[in-house]
Amino acid sequence: MPSTTRNDSEPSLALVHEGWNHLMSQRPLAAWGAWQRALRHEAGSEAARKALTTLECAQELPLAARRTYRFRQPRTPEQRARWDRRMRDGRGDELDAAAAIFDLLTQDAPDDVEAWFNRALCLAWRGRDVEAVECLDRVVALEAAHAPEGAVEAWTLAEVLRQGGGAEVLADDLRYACSFPRDGAEVDDLLALFPEIRRIPTPRDPSRPDHAATDVEVLEWLDRPFPDQAEGAPAADLPHVLATIYVSPETLRLSSPRVDGLERAEERLRLVIGDPGEAAERAAAPLPLPFLDAALWTVRLPEGRDRADADRWTREVVENYYEDRWLHRPRQGLDGLSPLAAALDAHAGDDQARAKLAAVVRLREQLGARPGSAALYQGYPFDRLRRRLGLDPDDPASIEPDDLSCAGPWELKALVPGDLNDQQLIDAFLSAKGLRDDALTAPLAEELLRRRPDGLARVDAEDLAASLVRREMQRGRPDAALDRIEQVRPLASDAARRALDVWRAEVFARSGRPDEAANAYRLLLDDSFEGARLALDAGEALLDAGSAPQARAFLTEAARLAPAFGLRGVARRAAQLLESMGRD
Repeated sequence: MPSTTRNDSEPSLALVHEGWNHLMSQRPLAAWGAWQRALRHEAGSEAARKALTTLECAQELPLAARRTYRFRQPRTPEQRARWDRRMRDGRGDELDAAAAIFDLLTQDAPDDVEAWFNRALCLAWRGRDVEAVECLDRVVALEAAHAPEGAVEAWTLAEVLRQGGGAEVLADDLRYACSFPRDGAEVDDLLALFPEIRRIPTPRDPSRPDHAATDVEVLEWLDRPFPDQAEGAPAADLPHVLATIYVSPETLRLSSPRVDGLERAEERLRLVIGDPGEAAERAAAPLPLPFLDAALWTVRLPEGRDRADADRWTREVVENYYEDRWLHRPRQGLDGLSPLAAALDAHAGDDQARAKLAAVVRLREQLGARPGSAALYQGYPFDRLRRRLGLDPDDPASIEPDDLSCAGPWELKALVPGDLNDQQLIDAFLSAKGLRDDALTAPLAEELLRRRPDGLARVDAEDLAASLVRREMQRGRPDAALDRIEQVRPLASDAARRALDVWRAEVFARSGRPDEAANAYRLLLDDSFEGARLALDAGEALLDAGSAPQARAFLTEAARLAPAFGLRGVARRAAQLLESMGRD
C-alpha cells in the first residue's frame, strides 16, 4: 500500500492554512476551494476534512456562505459541443485554468450563462471576489427575465462575496467610525449635558484577564433616554445606540454599524467640541459575515422586564427596522439604489432590479433563520418585507392580506382613506409614514385628524403633522401649514408641543415674516442648555431667510449662553457667523 509522503502532506497543509486565512478574511468560498485542493493533494488529509466540516456546520453564517456550490452543466447539444472543444484545448482541472476556459467560452458565446456562473465559482474559490461578482452580475442580466430563480441564486452568492477581504469597495454592511481630538472634553461634562449617554463596562483583553485598561472609557450614546413607563410602551419608544464612544486621553472615537446614528452623534458632539475640520479621521470596514445584521440590534431594552415584553419589543424592532428604515439605505448590491427605489424599478418592469432585490432579501432572511438569531427575530416572516417591496411571497399564508402595516406603496396609493376602519386607517398611516412619502401619508393624516379615532395615541403628533406641514409649504401656503400645526397641538405631549412651536417659528422664517419668526423663537428661549442650542438654530434659520438683524440678536444670545453649559461648539459657531456678518 503506498503511504502518504511528506512531500504530499506539505502542500496539503499549506492549503489548509491558506483556507483558514481566507475564512478569517471573510472569503468562505475561497476557504472551501483551498480545502478541496488540499484533499486533491492528500486524499486522506484529516485537517482539510475537519476544516470543511467546520465550515459546513458554521451556523452563525448565512446559508449562502456555507453551502456547497457546484458547476452548472450545459443545457443544449450545441453548448455541450462548444464546451467539449474548449476543454480539450486546455486543462480544466485547476481553478485558474478552469476559469480561463470558462472565460474563453463566454467570449465564444457572450450569452452562455452557465459559463459565466462557472467562471464566477472558479474566481470565488480562488478568493478573487470582485471579479466573481462581475461575472454574477452578467448572470443576472442574462437570466432575470426568463430564469429568475437562477438569477436570484447567483446574486445571493454575490451578496456574500461583496463582504470579503479584497472586495471592501463593494461591501454594503459596514461598521463606521470617526475620531476627533478630545480638545479638553470631559466625560462627566458629556454625561451632564446629554442624559442619553451612559457608561458601559470597558472591554477587557480575554488573553490578559488581570489587565485593566485604565486609559480608555467606553460610553453608549443613545438616541433618547429610556421611557419613564416602559410597560406597554411600543418598541418605537425604546432607545437605540447612535454610537459607542471610546474616550482616550487624546481622542474621542465614535463607532456604529448605522451611519445615520453616527452622524447624529457626531452632530451633537460638535456642540461641545466644535468642528474638528481636517483633524477628524473617518473609516468604514465591512462587518463580519455573522454580524451583517448588527444595525438591527442597536436597540436597548429596559432591564428587569419579563420575557413577554422583551419578545414583543424585539419583534416590533425587526418589523420597524426592515420595513421602515433598512429599505431606505442605498446598497451597491442594488446598483446604488435603496431597496425601496429598486422595488419601484422592479414594479415598473425592471427584471434585473427584481432579481437583485429578491436576492438581497433572501440573504437577510437567512440571517434571521440562523439558530442563534431565531429567538431575536421572533418568527418574523420575511414575506412581510417582500410584500412591502412588491415581491412575490414564498409562503402567502404567512401574512394577512388585510394587514396594512406592511403594505407597499402601490397598495397604499390605491386606498380610499374614508373607506378604512379605524385600525386599518392607523396601520395605513404608520405604514405610509415609514415609506417617507408625503403623497401617501398626507391624505391618511387628514382623515385621522378629521376622525380622531380612539387608537390615535399610537400615532406620534409630530409624525401626524409633518407630512401636512411639508405639503402646505411646498404648495406655497404657509398659513395653511400654521393651521395644521394648531390642529395637531391638542394631541401633542409637552415635548412634542415644543417641537411644533419650533416648526411654527421656522414657517414664519421661511415665508418672509422675520419679526413673527423672531417672536416665536423668543418665546421658546430660556437660560438653559436647550436654550443655547435653540438660539443658534434660530440665528441660522433667520440668516438663511435673509433676516440678518434678527439673526444677529439670536447668535449673540447663543454666544452668551453656550459657555456656561460647556457648549464650546455652539459658541464657536455663533462667533464665526457673527464675524462673517461683520465682514459682510
